[in-house]
Amino acid sequence: MSPKANADASAPSVTIRAITADHPDIQGCYSVRNRVYVEEQKVPAEIERDENDQTATHILATSGDANVPVGAARVVYVDDGKVGKIGRVCVLPEHREKGIGRQVVLFAVEQIRKNVGVNCGAKAKLGSQVHALEFYKSMGFELTEGDEYMDAGGGIPHRDMIMNL
Repeated sequence: MSPKANADASAPSVTIRAITADHPDIQGCYSVRNRVYVEEQKVPAEIERDENDQTATHILATSGDANVPVGAARVVYVDDGKVGKIGRVCVLPEHREKGIGRQVVLFAVEQIRKNVGVNCGAKAKLGSQVHALEFYKSMGFELTEGDEYMDAGGGIPHRDMIMNL
């Protein structure tokens, strides 16, 4: 997938890139996450950011020539580095329905493929909010065994999903 992608020819171009916690643009990821999770979904601010942010690969989507942050996600490697756990996937409300979320997730999957490899049992995992299950299924994620659970401070129903790479 190209780092520059555009789901709608009339929409501004979107650039998606991977950054680390010490990158100058990391605040763009955090600001998008804060607006979506803390302000919109009412996730407590004290749990939205955690210790995984320091070691995660952060995905930042920016729009237009001004590189305005519009979407974000992160990948945390678990299970001896063979599994990339995608989380904190979000797009600002005014930029939804333009394919940006799909681009962010697929970019995260490609980062996992590059970093883990495809011939060693690599997997991408995520905990999907229940309302977004079909979105992730459309990209090849499958539900794992297990029940729905409450995450994000106990208020948002989730299901675990996986993609074998």
